Amino acid sequence: MSVTTLDQSAAMPRLGLAGLVWLVMGALVALIAAGLLLPLRAPLGSMYWDSFLYLDAANRLGQGQVPNVDFFTPVGPLEYYLSTWTMALFPDAQPMYAANWSIAIVTIPLMALVLWDVARRNPLIALALAVPFALFTLLPFNTTEYYSYPGSDGFGIYNRHASQLLYVLAAALMFVRNRSLLVALVAALMLVLFLVKITGFVAAGLLCLAALAAGRIRLFGAIASAVIFAAALGGLELATGMISAYLADIVALLDINDSSLASRLIQGASRTGGTVIFAGLLGALLIVVLPARTAAGQPLWRAVCDHPSIWLGAALAGGIFFESQNTGSQEHIALWPVAILALARMFAADGNNGAKAAAALLAACTVLPPAVQTIQHATRANLAMIRQVPLEHENLGAMGQVTVRPRKLERYERMRAHYIEYPEATRAIAMRRELPAFVLYSEHDFQIGLMKDADELVGELKRLESAGLRYETIMTLDFANPFPWLLGKSGPRHIAIGADPYRAVPKPDADVYDAVADADIVLEPQCPYRDNGRQLYGIYAPALAGHVKVRLTDCYAAYVRPQIAARLGG
Repeated sequence: MSVTTLDQSAAMPRLGLAGLVWLVMGALVALIAAGLLLPLRAPLGSMYWDSFLYLDAANRLGQGQVPNVDFFTPVGPLEYYLSTWTMALFPDAQPMYAANWSIAIVTIPLMALVLWDVARRNPLIALALAVPFALFTLLPFNTTEYYSYPGSDGFGIYNRHASQLLYVLAAALMFVRNRSLLVALVAALMLVLFLVKITGFVAAGLLCLAALAAGRIRLFGAIASAVIFAAALGGLELATGMISAYLADIVALLDINDSSLASRLIQGASRTGGTVIFAGLLGALLIVVLPARTAAGQPLWRAVCDHPSIWLGAALAGGIFFESQNTGSQEHIALWPVAILALARMFAADGNNGAKAAAALLAACTVLPPAVQTIQHATRANLAMIRQVPLEHENLGAMGQVTVRPRKLERYERMRAHYIEYPEATRAIAMRRELPAFVLYSEHDFQIGLMKDADELVGELKRLESAGLRYETIMTLDFANPFPWLLGKSGPRHIAIGADPYRAVPKPDADVYDAVADADIVLEPQCPYRDNGRQLYGIYAPALAGHVKVRLTDCYAAYVRPQIAARLGG
């Protein structure tokens, strides 16, 4: 049976399937909107503090700061604008959910355009594309669990965003036939990927090169997409200076993260080994049993480049590179559209039912495990909430909309008492450049402690302010700084967001030192005192020479300007 016959058969089922495509997309929009409108709670999970970065960003953007221009970022600037706009539109939304779903502002309209073009010819393929897209967009979870207890993944949000954009790009390149629409989609998706995460943009470049070689997008179309892309970047640069600053930040990140690319590629491939192996087996089978399909007047080399095995190789290579730079993502979901293309080609060919069954089995082994793992992860985390309790707080606002396991709350209280009673114990561990636990940042009691200690500190600062204390800027010697957002204050300009001293804090220049020196309050967490704080203090110490160290709460010390120290009695 030919593809044309497949496309033209069964008018009524076609209409039903096309309607189902839009039902899936409509349900996705409705569920996300409901999730943002309702004051949902999230089950607290490992490395949840990554979601605090989006609160920090919302505050900085609200103060007029521009990403990359006014502060160093580990990822692209669009991430912070999308999350900030989403939280502004839905002020009661759980912040982690808001940050995660913010990419839907871009992906859902672009995916709808892809499905509009595909559903007119083959609604079954459109439905096959829509369902995985809806699943991965809706569930704010990484494919792989990195901790034994279930919870929300506050980390890897921007990696999930890039993965979803790569999915839409792969779907467009595989199945969109309207050339003008494809040019617009490629330009838009490449622009967004560039502004979300540069490694996703590089992975997307491999897919675009494959599309150009296969004739999916013609040279004129590729040039048009590049012109639109360049024009948009040029406009942003002229308006904000953001693009040149972003490129400078990327260079700085490359300089900081000088680990071997080869070792990272091995890590990326091994971390997703099952997918890589079965995708490789599927590609090998396709080479053997599926001949290259040539059109009238098409050169053989172009038909070979359009073979599903080549597409599979390009998507897999791009995915391995992308995952080599990640910890937590929706790994290799861009293989879905490629697998759908391969199966459509296989089942449109005559005979060889054994090969068709083998291809279907290998395709399922390639794409279904990540989906099943994501569903299991989400189900486990949300069912665990039945035995959890809301986090009690007075000053955290939407940031505190989480549930916690009572046993983890007990552990937090006991460990906090230990940290307060024996401060030199954790300080001695930090001096050895170690943490109290190897996976401390994944420990739920540690994440509870971050929030409970922040609640106490915010309450104390509010009390001091009501008693006459005046200050404007507040920063932390820690990874995340939600305090300006919680207190309605400013964060210092030029300070890195997501301050990981080993991977994302470049050597300070004069602007950074001046900003730190001008900061009114620089917080230093004590429960426990950690090596990252010690490292950050070492980086910023020359700018803190004029500050006075005081104790604000049992779990927070601070370096404050002398005038503030006088008001505190320091």
